[in-house]
Amino acid sequence: MNAFTQRRWWARRPRPPKRGPASRMALPLAPAAEGLRLTEWLVLAVFCLAYMMAISAPLFAIPLHRTGLNHVAMALLGPVLLLHLVGLALNREPPRFGAVMAACLPLLLMAAYALVGSAVAKWELQVRDTFLTFGLYTAILPLYAAAVPTLQQRLRHWALALITIWVFFSLAALAGEAARVGTKETLHEIEYLVVSGFFVLYYAVPSRAIKLLAVVMLLVAVALNQKLTGYIIAAMAVLHIVLAAGWRRLLPQWRWPYVVGAAVFTAAMAAVLTLLFFEFREYLPTGNVDVRLKQYEAAMRQFIESPLWGTAYTAGSGEAYRESVRLLNIPTHSDVLDMLKHGGLIGFGLFCWGYWKIFALINRAVSATRGDALLNAYFVGVRFFQLAALFNFSVNPLLLKGPFLIVIWGNLGLAVGMALAVTGAFAADRDKQARRNAAAA
Repeated sequence: MNAFTQRRWWARRPRPPKRGPASRMALPLAPAAEGLRLTEWLVLAVFCLAYMMAISAPLFAIPLHRTGLNHVAMALLGPVLLLHLVGLALNREPPRFGAVMAACLPLLLMAAYALVGSAVAKWELQVRDTFLTFGLYTAILPLYAAAVPTLQQRLRHWALALITIWVFFSLAALAGEAARVGTKETLHEIEYLVVSGFFVLYYAVPSRAIKLLAVVMLLVAVALNQKLTGYIIAAMAVLHIVLAAGWRRLLPQWRWPYVVGAAVFTAAMAAVLTLLFFEFREYLPTGNVDVRLKQYEAAMRQFIESPLWGTAYTAGSGEAYRESVRLLNIPTHSDVLDMLKHGGLIGFGLFCWGYWKIFALINRAVSATRGDALLNAYFVGVRFFQLAALFNFSVNPLLLKGPFLIVIWGNLGLAVGMALAVTGAFAADRDKQARRNAAAA
């Protein structure tokens, strides 16, 4: 045998390399699997501050959004969101801005339209009340969507945290309202917020007793409020609960006939409630019909004068209204009409397109999470929140007030990010980026 031939018992067997435990400095940079990180708690804390300011009327009998504190939450939210997005990048979870921008593009274009026109109005035309607030708060919608993680378990923690915030502040608003029994309209302009909290509680818990309690608290809240907007939103919630319960108990072949029957039933209920309103209107809240009709007429007249681009947001956000000897400058009692009047068909079309894209995405997320009770309850709740908020700001000027803008766009933006994660859009975006990098290499 050749002396230089390696003997068999000398042969080295390959072994896997030894791996020591991760150092304490490297551990914070590992992707988080469970729980919420510090920056996520900070985002939720600012969110809670905006909620508290939004329900300050029933809580403290002072609407804080009409004071100098109107933009405090936004001043805190900007740095916190930036810190959180940097934290995601350091934790090897870079935000998937490709899918996010595709979902939020129409509303982002509308925000840019409002910002440019409002900037001209503010600094060139010296207009005092502009739509800068609306444009700025709407422009950060993609940042909300990019702030959520992509891991399924962490999405459940986010859903639980958001549901807890909804329910807690709905209970707080109800408690403040109950403490002022006899004072009407304590939930004015926040009916969508309070009803949505009790609505999501109904779907988030398995206990029938708590479900019944959620419906009772929902009805008590709108009954004490004595506001027509609240009655309509409560009717929407109860109708959804009844019709969805029937849908889930049907076999698939009976669901389309059920949809037709539910549509007919909803139309019939709307007709009956409308007839009852006109029959017993002297016992119901007036809804400031005279003020609204005059403002709506003026808004439609301005829209007809320039239907394509409206005023291009270069006019003021207030509307002149004379009450006896006083001349008031108050917003139009409809943010949707404001979009039509100041943005024309361009601004209104971008809003409708963007709002529909978000609704369709959330609706797909509802179908994709049938097997996860918590996530499904969250998406069902935020879908109702979107519709209730749309109705609320269609008859009230909500989108000119800082806390309301954070509550509405924050909830919808976070829902967009979570819906993109559960429907697989983030994974598709990641694969597309990988293929692009491979082609470039």
